[in-house]
Amino acid sequence: MYKTHLIKPPLGTDDVRFPNGNTGNIIETVLYADTKAAYYTTAFAPTLKGATVLESCHNIWQFIKTQIQYDLDPEGLQLIKSPGQLWAANKKGKGNYRGGDCKSFAVFTASCLKNLGIKYGYRFASYEAGSHTPTHVYVYVPNRNGEIIIDAVWDGPFNTQKSFTYKKDCAIEAQAAVGKVNTTVKAKGFLQY
Repeated sequence: MYKTHLIKPPLGTDDVRFPNGNTGNIIETVLYADTKAAYYTTAFAPTLKGATVLESCHNIWQFIKTQIQYDLDPEGLQLIKSPGQLWAANKKGKGNYRGGDCKSFAVFTASCLKNLGIKYGYRFASYEAGSHTPTHVYVYVPNRNGEIIIDAVWDGPFNTQKSFTYKKDCAIEAQAAVGKVNTTVKAKGFLQY
């Protein structure tokens, strides 16, 4: 059904960006990954194009939701995988590195949207009362009716989001500074320039 052979394999080496990173470093790395991710889905993304922006967004969400395994990162390590690395890890099933978490799902989503020419942003959200430290990321698409939500991690249906207590929306060039988490932050499987 899906033409996954069109997803380009991971290239380059793993890049440890922050050996003792914080949440701001994770956000920075997601935004860094965004600048490189479209390469991997150039040929694949058009296979998910629908008749409307909403349908295209649904197709991307459905692919990730049903074809890529959600897997938490190992304790003390934050992995932001390229779309190629995410798909390769999903197929290989190596221990804790099978599939990926919300960061890698969001980068994959964004790479497809970029290749389809659809404007998007990242939403970093917190769910703990009083906390402004995001613990989750997903993609939203602004449109004239508000926005389309693409969160393949959330158990709810397409175009819905879990109620958050705080959010930080980031355009691709946006920067954010938030709380410390003391972990290693790696960008995996990206081309090195």
